[in-house]
Amino acid sequence: MTSGLRALYPDTLLRIAITLPGILHVEKSPAQIDVQNALNSFKVNSLGPMLLMKHLSRFLPSKSSPSFQDIQSPSEVDSSPWHLPSHAVYAMMAARVGSISDNASGGWYSYRASKASVLQLAKTFDLYLQSRGKERAIAIAMHPGTVQTDFTHDYWNGRAMLQPEESAASLLKVLCGMKNGANEGRGKCWDWKGQEVVP
Repeated sequence: MTSGLRALYPDTLLRIAITLPGILHVEKSPAQIDVQNALNSFKVNSLGPMLLMKHLSRFLPSKSSPSFQDIQSPSEVDSSPWHLPSHAVYAMMAARVGSISDNASGGWYSYRASKASVLQLAKTFDLYLQSRGKERAIAIAMHPGTVQTDFTHDYWNGRAMLQPEESAASLLKVLCGMKNGANEGRGKCWDWKGQEVVP
């Protein structure tokens, strides 16, 4: 995969990357856990982001990489609701139910466990990027909110939901405003409102 991408884009560096794998098998009690469904959850929700990270990591800037060159005109920059950051941001889509400290209702065993790993992956990958490129690239996890899509179709009734365009615009605004300092946003999980989702 990596060699093919590099052949197509020999000099390209990622500035904004968002990886979105996700699948849900609902288990309301331990008796409902099915080994094949659980393995599928971990393959998609945990291993999927890990393998994407493996193949895309070399497209993120290192200490010796050239700086990003903005192509927006000054008038476009002034009228834009957000501006591209000077550093690269690698975002992995997480879920609030992956937070252990936020778990107050239980259930969804394989989904919760597999999504919790995304929070760990974001932190671990960010430490790697920090050692490789200092402040040139950061990794974060993101929670899009409960979005009205086919994924959440069974939960549309009686629950406030974001529209896909609303969630995407909010996430992009948060992502573009993400600072790259060690004590800023890097290595953490953020929701569409810009609030931290603690592990």
